[in-house]
Amino acid sequence: MSTKVKKVKPQVDKTNPDYIPLKEKLAYGVGALMDGGGVALMSCVMLNYMTDGLGIEMAIASTIMMLAKLWDAITDPLMGFISDNTRSRFGRRKPYMFVGGIMLLVCLLLLFLPIKDYGMNVPGMVAYMVVMYLLWNTFSTLTQVPYCSLASDISPSFKERNNANTVKLVFSSAAAGIAYVVPLLVLEAYTEPEAAFLPAITATQFWLIISILFGLLFGGGLVITALFVKERIQPITPKVKFDIKSFFRDYASPFRNKSFRWHIVMYASAFMCMDMISALAVYYATDVWHGAKLFGMNFSSLFIVAPLMVAAVVAFPLVRFVMDKKTKQFAFRIGLPFYILGGILLAVLDPEWTPPIVIPIVAFFMGLGFGGAQMMPWIIFPDTVDVAEFATGERPTGSYSGMMTLIRKCAGALGVGMIGWILVDYVESDNSVYIQQTDATLLTIRLLMGIAIAVLISIAMFASFKFKVTNKKLTRMRYFMDLNRAGQLDTITEEEAAERDQMIAELYGKVK
Repeated sequence: MSTKVKKVKPQVDKTNPDYIPLKEKLAYGVGALMDGGGVALMSCVMLNYMTDGLGIEMAIASTIMMLAKLWDAITDPLMGFISDNTRSRFGRRKPYMFVGGIMLLVCLLLLFLPIKDYGMNVPGMVAYMVVMYLLWNTFSTLTQVPYCSLASDISPSFKERNNANTVKLVFSSAAAGIAYVVPLLVLEAYTEPEAAFLPAITATQFWLIISILFGLLFGGGLVITALFVKERIQPITPKVKFDIKSFFRDYASPFRNKSFRWHIVMYASAFMCMDMISALAVYYATDVWHGAKLFGMNFSSLFIVAPLMVAAVVAFPLVRFVMDKKTKQFAFRIGLPFYILGGILLAVLDPEWTPPIVIPIVAFFMGLGFGGAQMMPWIIFPDTVDVAEFATGERPTGSYSGMMTLIRKCAGALGVGMIGWILVDYVESDNSVYIQQTDATLLTIRLLMGIAIAVLISIAMFASFKFKVTNKKLTRMRYFMDLNRAGQLDTITEEEAAERDQMIAELYGKVK
């Protein structure tokens, strides 16, 4: 008679220095409220706030957002260099998160100050928004580059990192959901009170809600992370003084890494797509579907963004299960066909013959694909830093996170900027009377929604097939990296040396 052997779940060694306690994972996760919500907030609010809230022309508003990205092109890599070369008893990353977290609240209070109510003219408002948006981006850089570096520095164990970054992504997704949904509802209540889901609010109320709510969420989360999270990976290279040559060398170094290049294409394409959807959602709901009713309410961007974000959260457990059973890149792309099909449907479905209930259903199915696209890039990121150390012996985490943060911001700004430059015929609202857009403008909004999703998500899917890092390869890389850190790399066999060279060529490329 056969007997079943009961599987024993492996015990976690809590004395292992690589182990991350649950409390620390939660403290690390709350820092992602800014990581997931900061760019989301600006992507879905800033363009519409400047056009319909302040009366700034759309092309000028888009240019303001792009101007800030030119500034980021300097500050993000510079912050990566500074962070990598910081040596303090508090760590390399945490001091900047603590100070920057406090300053983010101040920046939001200044950025959304109701300057129009104070009698400022349009040129003055343009100048004010340029300065304050640059200030916001500066302190965003001060916090996000070090925080993103923690995705790699929190533990040398890729299993512990995966668990910690999964917790982080739960907070990041919750923040993204809040930052995509709440500001859109509040913005509509301010700029389109007749069609809004919420009761009408004043400019001052809009300012206080956005500034205090998100200032405390974003800044407070980063302060908690700075106080309670450990940096387990210590510097393996000496401190370097700043010079122009080193700056430009670090600027370009991440792109020598083949795995990082394909990862950044996956990341930038997926998040640029979401930024464009969030920026277009207000125009799509209030203009394309103007006058439509759903559940007895005016059709709102809530019916697009909310089901999409809910579906993304629902998809997370499935994505994590697939990641453990298959690969991270497979988990990234498994739901992308739903995303692409949904985008095409949003462009094709016409309010004249489509019941409004169809739109939230389509958005929900899109979210099943968005879940993996949102979750996986930050779980994959530390693996690209491991590839760098494996190939070169250096671990420039700050440079990598600085470049990733920069690409994220630039991709979002470019996507939102293109909306403003393409929708040049859009007529800004005056906050009191709805202005009907032309048929050509409405068609352009629909096409932008569909084409952006179909093209960008297809690019992201293609890149996922080119990303070759797996858990098996990470285990082998860790073996070689441990030998290198111990000064014993010259003890490996010829077969191991050949294996290492082949992995470097496949995952990193040519080492200079």
